[in-house]
Amino acid sequence: MFCKKKWCAKWGEETYWCLIMKIRAILPVAVVMTGLVFGPGRLWAEDEEGELNALPAAVQKTAHDQIGKSAVEEVEATYEEGQHATEVEYRENGKKMAVVIAKDGTLIQKEYRMSPMDAPDAIKKAVAAQYPGAKISHIKEVERKTAKFYEVSVKANGKSHQLKLDAAGKPVKAVKTG
Repeated sequence: MFCKKKWCAKWGEETYWCLIMKIRAILPVAVVMTGLVFGPGRLWAEDEEGELNALPAAVQKTAHDQIGKSAVEEVEATYEEGQHATEVEYRENGKKMAVVIAKDGTLIQKEYRMSPMDAPDAIKKAVAAQYPGAKISHIKEVERKTAKFYEVSVKANGKSHQLKLDAAGKPVKAVKTG
């Protein structure tokens, strides 16, 4: 029993005070549960969609053309190919994806962020040859108009290394946007 008043237990009935005490005890739990069920994901997605809608019209158009009806997970400023750009993260068929768009609305690249375990064998072999015993910490398949390659983050001997490799696992020197 939530109420500590002796007369409630003694008389066997609840008074106004007892009801208030029960509500005060249950209300925080109800608020938290409501937030967990309805709030964070939905509000977060709406905030990100709002950020996307606040960008220049050309960027919005390219983003919507690329992601279709997928929910926007994150919108952030980035710097790619020597220019300021916008990165829009979303999920497509369960895969974590991103598009990088220049301020003028030009699509710079499309990314598929994969699990290190899903890295192609050629990439795993190339990393092992260059950094024996290293672990792939992040990998993304990057698609540009003129090329497709992998950006790989590797951790070896306590240091991080960044690699750009083609599908065969060979290093990529410079990749042009268009």
